[in-house]
Amino acid sequence: MRLVGYALVELGLAGLLIFGLGFVGAQGLNRLVEHWARMERTSTTSGAAGMHRRNDLSNESAMPVPSTATDAPGTFLGMSDDLLLERLRTQAPKRLKLNRGGSSLSFRIDFADGSRAAWKPAQTNTQTVPRREVAAYRLNRLLGLSAVPPAAPRAFSKDDLFNLLHPESISSVPRIRAETIIGPNGMVSGEASYWIPVIKDSEFDNPQGQQQVTAWLTQGESIPFAQRSMAAQMSILAVFDFLIANPDRHSGSNMKTSADGSQLFFMDNTMAFFIEPESTEKNRVILLRTQRFSRRFHQALSRVDMSILRPLMRDADGSEVLTEPELRAVIQRREYVQRYVADLIKKFGESQVLYFP
Repeated sequence: MRLVGYALVELGLAGLLIFGLGFVGAQGLNRLVEHWARMERTSTTSGAAGMHRRNDLSNESAMPVPSTATDAPGTFLGMSDDLLLERLRTQAPKRLKLNRGGSSLSFRIDFADGSRAAWKPAQTNTQTVPRREVAAYRLNRLLGLSAVPPAAPRAFSKDDLFNLLHPESISSVPRIRAETIIGPNGMVSGEASYWIPVIKDSEFDNPQGQQQVTAWLTQGESIPFAQRSMAAQMSILAVFDFLIANPDRHSGSNMKTSADGSQLFFMDNTMAFFIEPESTEKNRVILLRTQRFSRRFHQALSRVDMSILRPLMRDADGSEVLTEPELRAVIQRREYVQRYVADLIKKFGESQVLYFP
């Protein structure tokens, strides 16, 4: 019966959550907000360089542009968001393994049903705020994207955290104890994200890759036909990272694609949602050297409204996914993007600036 219920929810969202970035009306947005509220009410805090499998860690403008869509509405990599979120919230953990690399704590969780998740606990590392990954996922869906892996709040008991540690992570227990924030009830809050089994380095975050992307997104420059879909996704990423004020994207090895290199994943967003109204300097520089945008994504920015964001970023228990200052900053950054694009249109013309579908 639960699966049937989720299927009905998914059908209701099919006209709303579209990576193709179609129009979403006010009624549809209200359903989107209500959807996450319902999911939160059913949640539980039960304690029960190249391609690689993730382990421990002219007339040109008239040419057709490949679509950037890769998923059907309400799905991620062909799987229902609802079902993935349900697993993230309720599946019993079987094993936790500390991921290698990185300055903050991050674990791979093996669940009892064989599925996996990336889990970031509440921790003393101030650059990692787990709730912000959930916020990035929800904003991505509000904007019609399917680029941020589904993410949901998830807590585990202190006993599960230490008793279920993979043998290879035992040597890291002193660090885990020192950096993990354990609540007075013995629970460790955090967020769980869908674990993408195979990812590939995009190489767009190295100097050569950044130079190539800048050329693609500059007025008058050519884009190879085979690269147009990726160029469009990079343009969307520049705007998305500006909106969430995420300066960590170009820090190295933080820009991954699907195994075939066709889809760009917007992963690792816990160092985001700063309250600067003009975003971080790094994000602002990247936005201001971008001169080509997706028409439908630009139109979708109008959905980033306080009346929609506020309920979307608050869970049923009243906990904030984003604080009020963080919400206001998102609105201010959305307005900044719209002003910037409007100025470009005055200079180059709408068809040249809103270059991608």
